[in-house]
Amino acid sequence: MSKPHTLLLRLEGPMQSWGYRSRFDYRDTALEPTRSGVLGLICAAMGISRGEDISRFDAIRMGVRIDMEGRQERDYHTAQDVIKANGSGVATVVSKRDYLANASFTVGLESDNIVLLEEIAKALCDPAWILYLGRKAFPLAVPPLCSTDCLQIGTLEEHLLSEQSSKRVVLETPDGERTQHDWPLCYGRRQFKPRSMTTCFGVEGEPK
Repeated sequence: MSKPHTLLLRLEGPMQSWGYRSRFDYRDTALEPTRSGVLGLICAAMGISRGEDISRFDAIRMGVRIDMEGRQERDYHTAQDVIKANGSGVATVVSKRDYLANASFTVGLESDNIVLLEEIAKALCDPAWILYLGRKAFPLAVPPLCSTDCLQIGTLEEHLLSEQSSKRVVLETPDGERTQHDWPLCYGRRQFKPRSMTTCFGVEGEPK
């Protein structure tokens, strides 16, 4: 039986947005990268189009260490000639868009499928399409792979909780303390399912 391996990514930039419950004129952001956002970035790197099968990524367990929390901000966009929901004409709409400023995250992808993790790492080094942090206007400030030896033996806990710090870590767990509706089933049809997660801290911190 293969041992679990973990691929470590760094997602850092002046602006990031990881929405999971956006509707109509409001675009939210989670406080850390979502599964749908991270897999979307990987799909862009691998040249996978909306509507293509992404079930092979179900073999991946994801965790996020928040290295720098950042600051939550809100932007406003004005759009003219937006068709009204009742079809009675057009209107000018002001939309609210939340984002994180100056945040930095280490994302771990754990799987027994080493071939898949190696394929992802290779694509992130030479992406098929432009990568961005949740929105096309938000580029990465650093390359997404943490180092040349970013693929290592071990679990998410071994790699994300091993530092002598009290940084917040969010891990996918089957019996987690909260759920988030951001597990992508199909990007083309915008289908997602709930994901269970637990928040914990580094070795110097106390369990939440």
